[in-house]
Amino acid sequence: MKILALNASPRKNKGTTDILLNHFLEATDAQITKHYITDLDIKGCLGCFNCWTTTPGKCIHKDDMQTIINQYAESDIIVLATPIYNGTTTHYLQRLQERFLPTALPYQIQHGEETRHPPRHQKKPPKTVLIATAGFPDHQAFNIAKQLYPQSLHITLPAAQTLTTPDLRKHLQPFLDAVTKAAKQLTTTGKIDPELAPKLQYQYSEKMRQAIRDGANNYFDQQIKE
Repeated sequence: MKILALNASPRKNKGTTDILLNHFLEATDAQITKHYITDLDIKGCLGCFNCWTTTPGKCIHKDDMQTIINQYAESDIIVLATPIYNGTTTHYLQRLQERFLPTALPYQIQHGEETRHPPRHQKKPPKTVLIATAGFPDHQAFNIAKQLYPQSLHITLPAAQTLTTPDLRKHLQPFLDAVTKAAKQLTTTGKIDPELAPKLQYQYSEKMRQAIRDGANNYFDQQIKE
């Protein structure tokens, strides 16, 4: 079992996204390749279609993306981890996602009620896990991210700063236990129990959400320079 983990947080190992990502990875016995996307040289897609027509399967950019595509092709699971910035995933993840275009063929096919590009290679693509953290305490903070990756297993933690506060982290233990269980199940059976999925998207009570808002507002009142 091989996992390719990609952390799209500019804070890298200093942020809560990495804490949650590592919690998932450490629960597995898989062979793990992990990257911080900000450490990689990945240029933006130009929409030139050279990877479809002139050099099929190969991008005109000579950067680290080809290495990522090769590792993706060899992986059983890909874990995408991102904080939510201004309502959506970071642009580092968006740029990387665009550059997967060479892995698809240019043709359009019907897939259920959608139109998609067929994969270039016949190998079944890896399963995808989306791990997302947010500063807002509401589960709606992840709406756009989940729409971008509808087929992924979603692991979401609002007000993720609670991970770094011992008195608050203890309330997250059922959620963290569910993440551990999901990681073990996914890497051993290739799927998770259906009743486990809702437990991977943490929700606070309204009282807790208001307390988090008040705490954040008080913090920034003290940080803002007059």
